[in-house]
Amino acid sequence: MSRKVVFFLTIFVPALAAWLGWLGWRTRGNHLGWFLFATGAVFTVGVIIVLWIQRKRFWQSRAGGETSVEEKGDISFWLYLPGAMAAFFVPPLEYLYANEIIPRNSLLEWTGAALAAAGVGLFVWARRTLRAAYSGHLAVTHEQTLVQSGPYRIIRHPAYLGYLLMSLGVCLGYSSLYGLISIPVLLLPGLVYRIRVEDRLLEQHFQEQFRAYARRTARLIPGVW
Repeated sequence: MSRKVVFFLTIFVPALAAWLGWLGWRTRGNHLGWFLFATGAVFTVGVIIVLWIQRKRFWQSRAGGETSVEEKGDISFWLYLPGAMAAFFVPPLEYLYANEIIPRNSLLEWTGAALAAAGVGLFVWARRTLRAAYSGHLAVTHEQTLVQSGPYRIIRHPAYLGYLLMSLGVCLGYSSLYGLISIPVLLLPGLVYRIRVEDRLLEQHFQEQFRAYARRTARLIPGVW
């Protein structure tokens, strides 16, 4: 992983997570405010414990072995980052400081909360299934196995789908027009690029095993893509 990404993860991510928690607290009159507050608080504390106390590099795989293939320059990270941030930060900022464009009502709020909860559930399920194979930096080690259990039996990138559901839930729950626009304009292009890079690395390492797996699974949404 590049030094710029490591610097961003170690310095800026805890600060951004704390800010997200503060935005959630400021907008706690909306159910999604509590979601953002909890997300920001858990992430801030988690990064501090894992990185600064336990001294673990949480962006690296714990599968063991030397790196077989990896993305150089972490381009997909930088392309994915703007959309990922916009989907979570724009809605509460719009809710606090902009005039209402999409009507703010309980139906959208509860729909957003349900989507966010579903996204969290899928994201946690995917991470627990991956366990040591998880890596924030796109890389495959020689000791790594191709995970095909849990949600990976159906789709190849369930954690990304979970994040997409959370993003959509936050934007809907806050009735955020600009947040909703950021999903197709910023988040999806970055996400698609990152998925294609990840699939290419997995195919390079696992070859026919991955190609057979890819033939029977969707990348992100069954029946769509």
